Amino acid sequence: MILGLIVFYDTINMLVPPASGTIGPQVFPYLVSGFLIFVSIGIIVQILRGNVGQPEGTEFGDTIEKTDFKTLLIVGGTMATYPLLIERAGFIFASSLVFFGVSYAFGAKNAPKNLLISLIFSFVVYFSFTRGLNVNLPSRLIENTLGAGLDFVGRALGDALSALKGVFVNE
Repeated sequence: MILGLIVFYDTINMLVPPASGTIGPQVFPYLVSGFLIFVSIGIIVQILRGNVGQPEGTEFGDTIEKTDFKTLLIVGGTMATYPLLIERAGFIFASSLVFFGVSYAFGAKNAPKNLLISLIFSFVVYFSFTRGLNVNLPSRLIENTLGAGLDFVGRALGDALSALKGVFVNE
């Protein structure tokens, strides 16, 4: 409900260019805010009637397990550190920490393997975005060092291929 009201308030205060016509940039946000408010009112009515949701995978009459606050706090803590670390420590370190923290919270037992997987995944994502898609992600020591190493290897391979081309192709 709160999100719907925020979207509605922001839509009312949106600056609309005079040449936008009858269907302007406010139509879609009004639809989204109306939908959010309508659905939240429906959920509130259902809860007040006593129709609370049944957790996934349980049958009627089964005992419902309580919330695991330890897992919730670990996941929330690692997610909260991400915006603090991404600019200061770089994308790879911050993302590896979050991936490792979430895997630990959900019960992964082999810490060295999980750390290695989180590092590999962060490297792949970082270099896919920065080299493949040309999207700038925050970088620090790890990214700068690896990026310089990849540039060196790329130049060396390019020089080697040029030399081989000169050997096999007579111009």
